[in-house]
Amino acid sequence: MAARKATPRPLPVREVLEGVLKPGDWHALEQRRRIREVWERVVPPSLRAQTALVELRRRELVVAVTPGGWMQELHFLKPRLLAELDQALGPGVVREVRCLPREG
Repeated sequence: MAARKATPRPLPVREVLEGVLKPGDWHALEQRRRIREVWERVVPPSLRAQTALVELRRRELVVAVTPGGWMQELHFLKPRLLAELDQALGPGVVREVRCLPREG
């Protein structure tokens, strides 16, 4: 009977991703994680269910929002959201929150 080959140890996900991602990608992933963390802390669950974070583009956080009064609700939260994002990411990283109509 042939000897069994030793299987390599499982690699941590971070190690695998480091081989695939460029250094700048790590920064973007960390930034997205922090944005999501602030979003979940500031935006109430009822409003969160009506929104989807789309992207951060030119210091503007783009959010898809279900049509109706939800855009107005988010508009009222904007100052607090921007203040929390400044604290989490640094001043001026996100300067505006722009709402787009959410489809579906």
